[in-house]
Amino acid sequence: MTQTAIRFEAVILRKQDDLPRYIIIKPEIARAFSGSFDAQVSLNDGQLFHRRIHPWGKGSDAYFFNLTKVQCYKAELGTGDMCHVTVIPV
Repeated sequence: MTQTAIRFEAVILRKQDDLPRYIIIKPEIARAFSGSFDAQVSLNDGQLFHRRIHPWGKGSDAYFFNLTKVQCYKAELGTGDMCHVTVIPV
């Protein structure tokens, strides 16, 4: 599923402290997606890293991906921060 890069602004979210942080890809951005897929992701134009992007679930056209503590640390981002996201499906 190699496609061109998708760029958007997003807030880093977290439901509770013992769960991973995540980013939601809004339906209007995710229109071309179908099912889960692998991608290279960058936060604030930093180093690319691999993520598996998943549909949010039944009743929603949004997608999401989790972020590790290390990925947030390297990007100097925390929960609630706005960032520039680049997703390159592979």
